[in-house]
Amino acid sequence: MESHAAGRAWRSVLPADLAASAIAMSTEVGERLCAAELAVPPHNAGRAVLFGQLDCSLPEQDWARRSHSHLTAAARTVEQTERGVLGLFGGLCEMAFAAHALSRDGTRYQRLLTGLDGAIATSAAALGRTVARAPAGLPFAAFDAISGLAGIGAYLLCRKDEPQAEAALRHVLTGLVGLCGESEGLPNWHTPASVMIPNTPMSRSYPTGVLNCGLAHGVPGPLAVLALAEMSGISVPGQRAAIERAARWLAAHRSDDEWGPNWPTGIPMPDATGAPPRAYGPTHNAWCYGSPGVARALWLAGTALADPELGALAVDSMTAVFRRPADVRRIDASPGLCHGVAGLLQITLRFAHDTGEAVFAAAAATLTSQLLAMFQPHRRFGYPALTENGTATDDPGLLDGAAGVALALLAAATDAPPEWDRTLLLA
Repeated sequence: MESHAAGRAWRSVLPADLAASAIAMSTEVGERLCAAELAVPPHNAGRAVLFGQLDCSLPEQDWARRSHSHLTAAARTVEQTERGVLGLFGGLCEMAFAAHALSRDGTRYQRLLTGLDGAIATSAAALGRTVARAPAGLPFAAFDAISGLAGIGAYLLCRKDEPQAEAALRHVLTGLVGLCGESEGLPNWHTPASVMIPNTPMSRSYPTGVLNCGLAHGVPGPLAVLALAEMSGISVPGQRAAIERAARWLAAHRSDDEWGPNWPTGIPMPDATGAPPRAYGPTHNAWCYGSPGVARALWLAGTALADPELGALAVDSMTAVFRRPADVRRIDASPGLCHGVAGLLQITLRFAHDTGEAVFAAAAATLTSQLLAMFQPHRRFGYPALTENGTATDDPGLLDGAAGVALALLAAATDAPPEWDRTLLLA
């Protein structure tokens, strides 16, 4: 299916009254996050991004000053911590992305960004070269969207017009191309049991190792970044073939249900006997794992390759999400971006913008109403985050916490482009 987004401005898809309610809720969450002041240092960058987005929509309020103070606090935190951690969530790229997002088209924070880019570029290029030399059998953190090459590449792509960032980006892309290759009939992005973190849900579920299918930690992340780079005019040898290979592998390893295309958390590696791996059913329908995140990566791949078959599969996968009963989607307990309703809303908004199809605008309105109903006024930030064991915590951050929920509500309700969702590898 062809994208209709080229040259079209971002527009809210919500009815006016629902949009007003979503903006009011985002403002309420922002005020609560401000009331926490700077007491939760690791999450200052995410809050700064939210306050900057609030400033775009509500410039008459005081959000610009608040955004600046939280970015400044985040920069101080980076100076006091280990600068070798690069990740897009919890590392230098998180801080750098926030500064870039708030730079007002390069008119602010240039000294900060130059210093961060220097540190990031050197380490990112080294990691890209390391992965290119030995791309097979790596832990998720080497290549994923959270800590690894995919997330680092997503940030560097924002900075592609800066020479040192572009040079590092090419090394990262070369590493990801190698990762998307094959060795001895096995995709290089497989993760053996020997390099998985012991006693985690993933290691217990896949004792022989896994080919991860989640956008957060699996091959859809590298696929999305390679496709975004291709669409941005940045390409390295083998890039288009790598996009094609990873996309076709995902298309071939679906775990469909009665409502349509779906995906498992991962595909188990064969055991020592060579017996076929046990089949796994679909996982939940979220950003981190499941068909919404995979569908977005396939949409980007189809756009980059001008492949209507991949685009059609992506749209069919997303429409199937809304054919499923809500309890089958298995995300309704969590409001957040990572594995909750806000993440599904943000992906849905991107499909609504790119395709213009009414099914996605209607679904976005339903998800927005659901998020508004999930607000818990007795919680510190209104929207609690859920841990793996289901415990609710008061998290102010972007990926799991209240800042991310407010950002998704603003994306649905306003005409301010949600460029922040590059951190989710969505656009």
